[in-house]
Amino acid sequence: MNTLVILFADSKSEHIFDKCFNSLSAFDRSLLWAKKTCAEHKADFVLFCNNSIADKAREAINQAEIDSQILGLDNWTLQDLFSNMSLEAQKKNAKSIIFAYADQPLLNSELTDKIISDHIEYNAEYTFADGYLNGMSPEMLDAETAGILSKLAEIKEMGKTRVTRDSVFEFIKLDINSFEIETVIGEKDYKLFRINLNAESKSNLLCCQELLSKNIEKDSALEICEKASQELNCIKTVPSYYNIQISGKNNLKSIYEPASQSVFNGSFIDHTNFISLIDKIADFSRKAVVSLSLWGEALEHPDLISFVDAILSHPGLSVLIETDGQKVTEVLAQKINEICSKYPERTNGYEKILWIVKIDSATKEMYQKINGLDYGYDKAVLADEVLSKYFEGSVYPQFTRINENEDELETFYRYWSNPQSPSKGKVIIQKYSTFCGVLPDKKPADLSPLVRNVCWHLRRDLNVLADGRVPLCREVLDKKIIGNAFTQDLNEIWKESDTEVKSQIKNNYSEHCGKCDEYYTFNF
Repeated sequence: MNTLVILFADSKSEHIFDKCFNSLSAFDRSLLWAKKTCAEHKADFVLFCNNSIADKAREAINQAEIDSQILGLDNWTLQDLFSNMSLEAQKKNAKSIIFAYADQPLLNSELTDKIISDHIEYNAEYTFADGYLNGMSPEMLDAETAGILSKLAEIKEMGKTRVTRDSVFEFIKLDINSFEIETVIGEKDYKLFRINLNAESKSNLLCCQELLSKNIEKDSALEICEKASQELNCIKTVPSYYNIQISGKNNLKSIYEPASQSVFNGSFIDHTNFISLIDKIADFSRKAVVSLSLWGEALEHPDLISFVDAILSHPGLSVLIETDGQKVTEVLAQKINEICSKYPERTNGYEKILWIVKIDSATKEMYQKINGLDYGYDKAVLADEVLSKYFEGSVYPQFTRINENEDELETFYRYWSNPQSPSKGKVIIQKYSTFCGVLPDKKPADLSPLVRNVCWHLRRDLNVLADGRVPLCREVLDKKIIGNAFTQDLNEIWKESDTEVKSQIKNNYSEHCGKCDEYYTFNF
């Protein structure tokens, strides 16, 4: 069977050419996989890439001594991808296409061979692996299928969107019953660990480096997945979410928040300390979402607009603001929108700014019962409408489920999840937390998994109070401080939670963590 191997080199992959693996880059290692696959399956090889990195790609291909054509475009849409897949397959007289991103240093030959054999045996039109870590396997599709997808991309709105790692599968899903699909399924679902083996971000690159330092070259795909799932430096790399308290002031006294705690001290974060902290965050994580709403109303801070500007000046950082909506105005929304318009799209894959408006009810009466403010409901709803006008698709009305408001959940969800609502259907249903037993249990339902996982928040979040103190996590409030972000190196602070994560890998939990059920919830 004539086969075409296509690698896609995306300029948005930040570390694709970094020589991090014994003088090889992720791109170099992907080329070695492609060279081996072509040799074993008598396939041809073509590289698709952005024009901005074509010269670097050509140099690496020459050094790898692999025969290849390079097709470069400034920007790749799905329509570009499928049409060029089909065209190149016709040129090579190929009946099938093996496709993968070119920044994946752990593409696995065992999985590749299994995908190819199943694709042929079951006469599939599209074959992929599921349950393994992201970045270990390619996708395979018939050349004729690529042609069909090309024609569909001409008429489907999604065909105009840029290529992403899951674009092929997501596009096929639009009409999934029309294709013969085969899946190579792993014995265990390792995708639950959200480990991505690519060089797109610092976090992912560190994971790849850690795995390749463990002499895994001869391990099976399953063994590699298992090692990664048990390795501290794979499941915990650098924070992807920073939750910063810029204001200790609050307009509401919500019954689901521990307002009596000392973290609510009414103070503002210092401007100079904040700007310095954002620079440290950008240097440490490179790509992350920065929330300005830890234990206080962010819109109360007089320097809020300056803070948004400082965050967005780093292309890998996005802003999240969770607000009660009481201080939202047209003027404020306009000013922040103007700040956003100055900067390019984010390299972290998120919007420049995300808004969460805490509404929590479907009636004024319930809002007053929960938040102690009889006029706040109308302002919160209006805030969502105002923000949605300037930040369409990036505003989320939020409902925190507690016993008191459970009867209004369905009404709230039906209204806000409707695409005709001000938020265009965007909505968040938030779970209630007892903060490790500080608050009484008000959960109307227990949604925790049967098997406990290592806490997502310890693995991905870093919280900073207004005075720079860093608690172990949001749920311990200020009861367990592990450092100060204004005076210490972030990496030094980040490692302070390693001991707890190692213990949780072995199903052992500290006093605070043992009382907490936020471990399965996920931010970014």
